[in-house]
Amino acid sequence: MKWLKRGLIALVLIGAFVVIVMDDPNAGLKRQAIHFNAGDNQLAGELILPLGTETPHQCVVFVHGSGDVPTDAFGYYLPLWRVLAANGWCALSWDKPGVGDSSGDWRSQSMQDRADEVAAAIRYLRQTLGLKDGKLGLMGFSQAGWVIPKVVHQVEDIDFLISVGGAVNWMAQSEYSGRQRRLATGYSESESATEQAAEAKVDALIQSGASYQQYLDHINQDDKAPMSEAFWQFVQRNWASDVTADFIDLNVPMLALFGAQDAYVDSDKTASIYHQLLANAPLPFYHVRVFEHADHSLLRTDNIANAYSKRHRWLTLTRIWWQGEAAFADGVMPCLTAWLAQFESGQPRPTTICVPELNTNTTQG
Repeated sequence: MKWLKRGLIALVLIGAFVVIVMDDPNAGLKRQAIHFNAGDNQLAGELILPLGTETPHQCVVFVHGSGDVPTDAFGYYLPLWRVLAANGWCALSWDKPGVGDSSGDWRSQSMQDRADEVAAAIRYLRQTLGLKDGKLGLMGFSQAGWVIPKVVHQVEDIDFLISVGGAVNWMAQSEYSGRQRRLATGYSESESATEQAAEAKVDALIQSGASYQQYLDHINQDDKAPMSEAFWQFVQRNWASDVTADFIDLNVPMLALFGAQDAYVDSDKTASIYHQLLANAPLPFYHVRVFEHADHSLLRTDNIANAYSKRHRWLTLTRIWWQGEAAFADGVMPCLTAWLAQFESGQPRPTTICVPELNTNTTQG
């Protein structure tokens, strides 16, 4: 029996080796460590180039969503980087302040501070890394939807924006997310009403500028685990975030992508508002798309509740590592590829960016 066990172990190891060789997450990529300064912080990250390329000539700057996000977003960005590289685009990304080798603390930032940080990254990319006057776009995820339009207002020569799972209003998003979490975890109507009322009281404290001690006094009455003081201050600094004002005079093409199974953003309502706002903005063209079988990150799913399963989150990361591009919902990568192709030469213009059967939930201006 020992020989059989050894044989099975060997087969598993050989199989794992074959999978790794056949599906190398870094295939086609040249990853180069970078460091740059933004305000008082030194930020560490990577310039990701197509293999065989020495300097960037067209590039997408990745702007993280909320939380402690490292350069590669725990591997989530890798399939996106491979698609970019296959089409001749580089990517720039970095550890958020206080994450990995980056100094500072992202919780001390406003959305404008985050925009200033992206502006510093763009200057570094153009002046130091060699992009110069090459094509440049911003790709922002979730919370970054409040960041990337601000960057356009302070940096020239941004060619386009891509937003993934962006929201309109911070407090409205929080309310929707809380409602979906209660549904997913099986709250009764009375339990849901009780928690919703408790959350409304905390929201009122946030909006009134209450001190952290006042918040703790309130939370202790309900026997709830409190958020940290740093995060309390972060929320107070940013609760009024809303894209409306930043979209009014937005003047670069925008691609806004949503998943219909989004547990954090009301995708249909948000897509509709984005369309209304962008239709009245002075940008040359835009595209808003909701992918039917996609979650907040455009990964394939048919169940909103999965987002609140710890087991499912780990399985999702495994799927990304194992499946790569195939972990994303149908149509996402072709949509991204076709959007980028519009900017590779000459004057950008709107095109039909997905094949018809994948283009049913699309609004274009």
